[in-house]
Amino acid sequence: MEIDLISAIIGATLTGFGMIIVEFVKRYWTKRDQRERNEKMLKALEIEIKEGINRCKALIKFRKGKKISFSRIYTAFWDSIKFELSQNLKDVEILCLLHRIYYHFDLVNFNMERDRFMVGAAFAKDKIGKIEEDFNKFINKIKNNQNLGRS
Repeated sequence: MEIDLISAIIGATLTGFGMIIVEFVKRYWTKRDQRERNEKMLKALEIEIKEGINRCKALIKFRKGKKISFSRIYTAFWDSIKFELSQNLKDVEILCLLHRIYYHFDLVNFNMERDRFMVGAAFAKDKIGKIEEDFNKFINKIKNNQNLGRS
C-alpha cells in the first residue's frame, strides 16, 4: 500500500516536471519562431521603405521639372503587418520610427489621391530629410537589436 502511494506521488511529480519542461520548450520555440518572423517582416519593410524614399526623390525631381507623376508610394506591406508587428515586437522605438516614416508616406499619398501632385511632391521634398533620418535610425536599431521578439 505504501509503495503504491509512493509510486503514485513519484509518478505525478515526474509527470508534472515533464509537463513543465515540455511547456518551456514549446514557449522557447514559439518565441524563436516569432523572432525570426519579426526579422523577416522588418527586412521586408526595409525594402519597402527604400522604395518609398526613392519614390519621394523621383517626385521631387518631377516637381523640379514641372512634371507630374500619378503613382503613389507603395505602403501595402506595412498596412498588412503593422498590427501583428505591434503585438509581437518588444522594441517600441522601432514601431515609433516605422509609424513616423509611414505617416509621412501617407501624407504624400493623400495629396496624390486628391490629384494635388505638386503638393504631394512638395511635401515629399519637405520631409525627405526626416524620413531618411528615421530610416537610418530604424536600420541601426534592427541591426543592433537582440529584442525583436516579445518577452
